[in-house]
Amino acid sequence: MIHSVALVIADFLFSKDVITEEEKEVCAYGMELIISGIISVALVIIIGLITGSIWYAVVYNIMMIVIRLYTGGYHADTHVGCNVCYCGTYMISLLMLRIQMYVRGTIITWLIALAGYLIIVLNAPLEHHNKKLTMEQKEKYMIVSAVLGIASMLISFILNIIGVVIRYGKYSFLCQISLYINTMLLIIGLLLLLGVRKEGRFHEEDS
Repeated sequence: MIHSVALVIADFLFSKDVITEEEKEVCAYGMELIISGIISVALVIIIGLITGSIWYAVVYNIMMIVIRLYTGGYHADTHVGCNVCYCGTYMISLLMLRIQMYVRGTIITWLIALAGYLIIVLNAPLEHHNKKLTMEQKEKYMIVSAVLGIASMLISFILNIIGVVIRYGKYSFLCQISLYINTMLLIIGLLLLLGVRKEGRFHEEDS
C-alpha cells in the first residue's frame, strides 16, 4: 500500500514536471520512507494518547528522529517491520522507565545515560549499505551525534534539578522526563549496536 501511494505521488510530480522520468524511482523510494516514518510517528502518538503517556511519546519521537538521523541504527527490512519495531521500542522504553522509577537509583540513571552516550560516540555514524556516506559527512555526523548526546544529558540534568526544586525535593513529572531522556539515550545506543551487527552480517554475505 505504501509503495502504491509513493508511486502515485511520484507520477503526480512527474506530470507536473517537478521531477524527470529518471528521478521517479528515487522519488518513489524517498516518499515510501517519508510515509512509513509518518505512520510510525502517528502510531506512537496514538499509543501515547491511549496509555496516557503522550509527553513520553513526544520525547521519544523527537529523540528517535533527530538523533538517529545522524547516528544511524537498526532498521527492519520492510515498512511494516519498521513500524512494528518503532512502536515496540516505544513500549520497551516505557517499561524501562517504570523500572527506573521503581528503583529510583540516581547513579544508575546517569550511568545508563553515560553508557548510551559512549556507545553513540564510539559507533556513530552507522553507514547503511544503501546509503553511503562521504568522509566529510561521516565526520560531520560524528560531531553532531556527540553534541546531540551531550545536549540531551544537559537538558535531562536541568529538568531533573527544576523538577526537584519545584516539588521541594520530592519526585515530579519533570524528573520522570529526565529519566526518560536518559533511558532513550541508552535505547538509541543499543539500536545503533544492533544496526552495526546487521550491517556487519550484510557485508559478510556481500563479500
